Amino acid sequence: MSQASLYHELLEELGATPTVDAHEHLPAEAEALKRRMDFYSLFEHYCRGDLVAAGATEADLAFWQDRDKPLAERWQSFKPYLSAIRTGAYARSAMIVVRDLLGFEDLNDDTYEPVSQALAQMNRPGLYDHVLRGKCGIRACIECWTLGSEGLPSYFYHLAPGPEVVDVLSQQQVQALEERCGRSIHTLDDLLAAMTAIVEKWRADPRVVGIKSAHAYQRPINFQKRTRHEAELVFNRLLSNESHHLSLHESLPLQDYLMFELVARAEAVGLPMVFHTGLQAGNFGRIADANPLGLQGILEEFPRAKFDLFHGGLPWVREIAVLAKYFPGVHLNMAWMHIMSPEMSRSALKEWLDLVPNTKIFGFGGDYGIVEKVYGHLTMARQDIAHVLAGKVVEGAYSRSEASLIIRRLMFDNANEFYKLGLEAG
Repeated sequence: MSQASLYHELLEELGATPTVDAHEHLPAEAEALKRRMDFYSLFEHYCRGDLVAAGATEADLAFWQDRDKPLAERWQSFKPYLSAIRTGAYARSAMIVVRDLLGFEDLNDDTYEPVSQALAQMNRPGLYDHVLRGKCGIRACIECWTLGSEGLPSYFYHLAPGPEVVDVLSQQQVQALEERCGRSIHTLDDLLAAMTAIVEKWRADPRVVGIKSAHAYQRPINFQKRTRHEAELVFNRLLSNESHHLSLHESLPLQDYLMFELVARAEAVGLPMVFHTGLQAGNFGRIADANPLGLQGILEEFPRAKFDLFHGGLPWVREIAVLAKYFPGVHLNMAWMHIMSPEMSRSALKEWLDLVPNTKIFGFGGDYGIVEKVYGHLTMARQDIAHVLAGKVVEGAYSRSEASLIIRRLMFDNANEFYKLGLEAG
């Protein structure tokens, strides 16, 4: 069989394989249904970053998203920027939605109005099940930052917000912790007791399957092992500070100390820790802050704790693979990667399968706040995985049956087992 024929066969198999979506930011459907949908709705998440990179100003963005402005005027203004970004992977996901979900060959002068109408018509009760279950074959979604939200589907599971117990920069945050755990906090021991109580609460919630840190957006993730004395000095300064607030730099010894304490508690109760690594959303980020090698200290301190490292650490895809090769608990999550760059994703996956046990890779996470585009991203993920596996089989590295085994593990088994979802394979 030719590689092209095998690719299409594997792509069909991927389409029939149940999927665990290992990372999402989807709001409740009721919130999604409040949107005023039109063509620009497909470009309001990650594409925004590419639009800014292409030269769009804040005024441009505000005009395009203002649904009270005439649709035709917004389209004419947007069209040159679409031309600039449409060859990129972010826009490719949007174009897949236009083609596959809406039934139009392209988004252009002739179709922007009917595309807008079709998106508005699709935006009705049952949208999530239609897209996620019906079109995508997704059995479960791992959600971020929506714990406690009402109206989420029963197949949504949650990552608890680690910053809630690690980011203590103000007296207001201390008071918020007091309210959450129902106890006063006057000392570092009190703060640690509050952390313990909150982690236990998370553990007791059957919908909570891990704890997430997104600190790479605010600071380097090279958390240092600090002494209790260092942390206590900072915390006492916070409580006595007339400004009631510490700068991030001032708080680092306390934040570092609390992160190590959080990982210890997560390991003790069997909850995985999840870290954002690599590319940050938006523009003007400090990418060096998100280098996954910064986590080496935590991984050495907790060599068998369970870690899910998001986004493959892209662009540090080789470095992060070595972490997964060294440390038993480190797993690699391809969430967001396929719409960052299919080429980089394919190259990374091809090398990871050489370096890392195939049970430690999660093949897909939509990482979207726009449910329609989860379909576009999953389509791209399946294409990437089929491409890599077809190449492995043709070159003789894998048998055809091994390719099927890896498909099942990347798309379903690995995340199901790691997060203890208990889903049946059928």
